[in-house]
Amino acid sequence: MGHTLQRKVRTGRVTGAISECRRTSSPIRTLLPAAIVLGLLALASGCTYLRYTSVQKRYEAQHDETPRQWLAKHVLGKDTWFVYGRLLETPASAGATESLSVVALSNRYRPNEVVEVNRLGKAASYFGMNLPQGEYRLLVLADSNGNGIYDEGEVVGETAVHLASSTFPDKVAGSVDIALVAPYGVAIPDLAAIAVPIERPARESLFFPKGALRSIDDPIFSEATAQMGIYDPAAFVELAPMMFYALEEDAGYKVPVVFVHGIGGSPRQFSTMVEGLDRTRSKPWFFYYPSGADLEQLARLFHDVFLSGRVIPREGAPMVIVAHSMGGLVVREAMNLRTAAGSGVDVAAIVTLATPFGGDPSARLGVDNAPIVPPAWRDLDPAGAFIQGLFRQPLPPSTEHHLIYAYRSRDDIARGSDGVVPLAQQLPAPALRSATRTYGFEAEHTAILRTPRAVDSVAALVAQVKNPLPEEHLRLLAAGGFDVPLGEAYGARERHALETYGRYLRALANGALAPIHPEQRHFVAVTQGTATPTNDFESAWLKFRADYPDLAASPAP
Repeated sequence: MGHTLQRKVRTGRVTGAISECRRTSSPIRTLLPAAIVLGLLALASGCTYLRYTSVQKRYEAQHDETPRQWLAKHVLGKDTWFVYGRLLETPASAGATESLSVVALSNRYRPNEVVEVNRLGKAASYFGMNLPQGEYRLLVLADSNGNGIYDEGEVVGETAVHLASSTFPDKVAGSVDIALVAPYGVAIPDLAAIAVPIERPARESLFFPKGALRSIDDPIFSEATAQMGIYDPAAFVELAPMMFYALEEDAGYKVPVVFVHGIGGSPRQFSTMVEGLDRTRSKPWFFYYPSGADLEQLARLFHDVFLSGRVIPREGAPMVIVAHSMGGLVVREAMNLRTAAGSGVDVAAIVTLATPFGGDPSARLGVDNAPIVPPAWRDLDPAGAFIQGLFRQPLPPSTEHHLIYAYRSRDDIARGSDGVVPLAQQLPAPALRSATRTYGFEAEHTAILRTPRAVDSVAALVAQVKNPLPEEHLRLLAAGGFDVPLGEAYGARERHALETYGRYLRALANGALAPIHPEQRHFVAVTQGTATPTNDFESAWLKFRADYPDLAASPAP
């Protein structure tokens, strides 16, 4: 059966193969040429590949028969653009902050076709979409009458965007911001009914975009969703549009550790490494992206979100990036953009694990023979422009690169691999010249993320990153806040300030800790009555001191 199915896949004839694949309970590694399986498809079963081959053929046939922009964005052979921006609050937008959605409308094939709906909209936060080439009208809708449907008169923001190589050559349309206004009636003829999302995120963040705060075992990080990111990136983005995820509410003083998975991976693969971190000093973040997409495009997106300083502030503790497999390629190209820009977020260290810096020798075979080809495969070609230009820029002098490679057996280390990436591709000369230090561990390609020595090494490297705050400040910040009842007079961010930083604020207010920043000096002036409060920390402390004078005045740390 394996040889028969292999011939069908080579020629693109998959009819009948799907049902055979579904009857087996184990991944069918013989469905594709061995080199492709070991390289490009090592993280995906043959069944998954065949299923998405069928889905892609269906998308193409339907688009050929009845063209639609929604279908076009799902066809792997067509370019798509990542679009993101902020929903900007204005004085007129008060009250228009609940049940927001951003809708992309196109007139290319039919009037007001709904191409994508981002139901994770939140005022003063970000939205994200994945759209094919064309002109779009982006509307922000709010269910002001509470009927569960977005009506024509519930538009609270609008902008237009033209997606093309001439306008956004890197296929990332960032900073497409939309100002929110009071609801106004805008006629949208024949607008399809769009339902208000019923389910809300389990935990709503005060600082991150809606839906960004998750647990590591959240269904969004499942293997099925991760595989979708290879073969149907548009469907992945519909399900996981933000690509930035965190496990806890933000604490500005902690070192951010950004985990970047490889092809077919997800944040869940880093659970052991996350457990190894000192969570009182560091905070795990994740770049969860459709791993079949164009790697240059993904690198631009990673740069814009994590490194540019436009989304994540430049001040605070320096960042550490931990990237596995193909994720290391995305990060290294993003650092090229960071170097070229000349400024951005301070990255103290990059730790790459089992990354094919020399590309994947099976990539060309996959592109030439496979019936569907995710764009990422083309970028993995060792002779291609992406791999050849990967080390064209040096890393910033303050950024260390710790290169961790993996091999299956010490007996075969000279000519071996980790079961997926040959050592020669993990350790090409440009990567070795660029690396601060290299480390080798006996482990399989994905198992290295759970290998104790590798996990301990990553934790140690994170712990070495110097936080700009003095140790005495970090010790008090780690002590946390106060677990006392706070009434309705406290806003959500004021509660967060007292529950997260309460003991630190008390030390500043009582003179036990000397302020070191202008913001801290202003906080002290507010507590002394010589300045008026200008932020949630200051107003929260004044309320707390009035409600709990003994606790506020206590000399205890």
